[in-house]
Amino acid sequence: MWNKTLFILALAIGLAAGSGQAWAVNNILVVHSYNPDLSWTNDIHQGITEILAQSSGAYSLSTEYLDAKRYPQQDLLDMQSKLIATHMRNSSFTAVIVSDDAAFNFVLQKREELFHGIPIIFCGVNNFQPEMLRGADGITGVSEILSVQETLDAALALHPNARELVIIGGALSSTDRSNRSRFLRLMPAYSQRLRFHFWQDMPTSTLLDRVAGLGPETIVFLNNAIAGLDGRMLDFGPSVALIRARTDSPIYGLWDFFLGHGIVGGKLVNGVEQGRIAARMTLRILDGEPPSSLPVVKDVANRFFFDHRELDRLGLDEDLLPPDSVIVHRPQGIFEANKKLILAFTSIVLGLLVVIISLALVVHVRRQALRELLVARRKAEEANEAKSLFLAHMSHEIRTPLTGIMGLAELAANKPTDSNLQEYLAMISQSGQSLLHIINDILDFSKVEAGKLALQKTNFDILKTLHDSIAFFKPSAREKGVSLSLILDAQLPEAVHGDENRIRQIFFNLLGNAVKFTEKGEVVLRLTSLTTAENSNIVPHFEIKDTGCGIPAEKQSCIFERFTQADHFPTRTYQGTGLGLAIVKQLIEIMGGTIHVHSEEGVGSTFLFSIPLEHVRQEERAEEADSCAAPPTRPLAILVVEDNAINQLFLQKSLEKLGHKTRCVANGQEALECLRAASFDCILMDIQMPVMDGSQATQYIRQEMGLSLPIIALTAHAMHGYREKFLEQGFDEYLPKPVSIAELTKVIQNVSLQKPN
Repeated sequence: MWNKTLFILALAIGLAAGSGQAWAVNNILVVHSYNPDLSWTNDIHQGITEILAQSSGAYSLSTEYLDAKRYPQQDLLDMQSKLIATHMRNSSFTAVIVSDDAAFNFVLQKREELFHGIPIIFCGVNNFQPEMLRGADGITGVSEILSVQETLDAALALHPNARELVIIGGALSSTDRSNRSRFLRLMPAYSQRLRFHFWQDMPTSTLLDRVAGLGPETIVFLNNAIAGLDGRMLDFGPSVALIRARTDSPIYGLWDFFLGHGIVGGKLVNGVEQGRIAARMTLRILDGEPPSSLPVVKDVANRFFFDHRELDRLGLDEDLLPPDSVIVHRPQGIFEANKKLILAFTSIVLGLLVVIISLALVVHVRRQALRELLVARRKAEEANEAKSLFLAHMSHEIRTPLTGIMGLAELAANKPTDSNLQEYLAMISQSGQSLLHIINDILDFSKVEAGKLALQKTNFDILKTLHDSIAFFKPSAREKGVSLSLILDAQLPEAVHGDENRIRQIFFNLLGNAVKFTEKGEVVLRLTSLTTAENSNIVPHFEIKDTGCGIPAEKQSCIFERFTQADHFPTRTYQGTGLGLAIVKQLIEIMGGTIHVHSEEGVGSTFLFSIPLEHVRQEERAEEADSCAAPPTRPLAILVVEDNAINQLFLQKSLEKLGHKTRCVANGQEALECLRAASFDCILMDIQMPVMDGSQATQYIRQEMGLSLPIIALTAHAMHGYREKFLEQGFDEYLPKPVSIAELTKVIQNVSLQKPN
């Protein structure tokens, strides 16, 4: 049954994911008090999965079982609770649903440790009282209300001569004790008519011998499952059947899982409905409603159900049943007895009609399917071609600077003249920058595609950014005989607020393309106009015009798509990843601007774009200038933990050039030995190293050695999210490789000022 409901839930999630929308998956934990083979637990879980499968969201269910029915002893519950807590400790959930008292108490006890801030929704909790929450917030649910008095009154109406009432149950679990208390509260009102007998935790053989001696004048209430003759706990249905086979006394219950196994009936609690209500409350909370706005449900409408077979066996009058009672297992009429056969025949007739209608449309459907198949095939071939082209481009683009780096390094190793050596080193650095630019393009595009590119806004001089961009490409343009100029048709403010690095990246990509694709003539960066938005922000409008090769008309619609260039490898004239314009378009749109192109093949291209920026007032610039003033960094004793000898040498020489004293070690274990023997002002820590990696060493330094000196992570892990990950592990700052001296200087200064040793 659970496999079916989970399949429905997974199917609904799959259909939602296939609709093309972005769905966030909610991880929901379900903790049941009892074992997974118990019908009550099955019913509650069915109700939960049924409602979640009907919703439009995406949900992932994790389920744990305390098994408190078979093992109610407190020491065993404590052991099971610790095991489940171990499973949950490294998990993250958006909501927790619990069923019955044992799981409810477990979650309350572990709230701060495992479920802090997570909404808790309970169901099946007996006799719920507000003080049970002990002032905790973010908890709501549905209480299990047993209709004890209503069921007892109905039984007495059917058995007016009854004088004895036997309640079979237990006393170990909180559910057992809660059920017993309900009958105890009724005793004074029925003392003149009934004698109450509580048979608790009685050995099964003794229990069966005693019920065999009961007569029709005794009413039996079964409050819980019992153990079989072999000592293993039975499910609720087999428990009733075992007692029913030994007695002629009428048996009543309070839950619907007893019905059909030997009880006469009662006003019964439905486990499926408990699960449904809890799941509906969970969906409302996940949709944004605070748990405090959803009061605990206490008025669940239990219904009277009676078994016709037991009514008939005991000769009970149906007219004495409460109004609106439901009678199950009543003998069926001809139509009801053959209902499946009639429905099957009707289904066959309807199916034949559907087939006949379908045959009339099959030709049209087949043609449509063939057309769609051809379109899909063409798109798949285009996607495969684009992928192959991209991989070929990457191989070419990465191997080209690597060839320069390795070849020039070999020439430098052969000891040329000093002038040639400096030239080789400059060209090696230039090739390395080209390789880094390719990698950064790929990383930037992966961030944009994942929606994880965050803007880092600061105050900056946009006019200086424009002049710097022009100055950067002046030499390459001059070598080609191409004129490169900046024209301002409007006056820019002295300072604006925005992401300077990303804006500089936009200009570099567009100007770089213009210079690369222009063999003669000119390239002009023009500020055409400056408008003011409704929120007083400014919107500069730019155009970059070149007299290069231009873009063919059939390529202009896809020029901003990934992996796209106007010509194709291997005969293409120009290098590049094919990601530059795609990144530019995404960056501009993230900032709220627009970009489009006008081009004519053989004449040139003009890219027109706008970038909204915030205007910075003069007083804000003055405050920022004051806050940015910082004293110079003093000479520091720095421990470099790096397993690569070349990187060790680079860091050591760079730091010594800045006036710092350094010591280099090759792994985290050697770093700990150094820290025990000497004191340092700062640590530069690589992450991936033999013996002990950087994360392990940092945790040991913080937790075992109790040192708070600044630790800076140096790592080749440069993808989105790694900085936050390393800061959570105890690092003070993070620098991705390759590391520049300027970045290293700035970071060391920041951490040494913020966190003096």
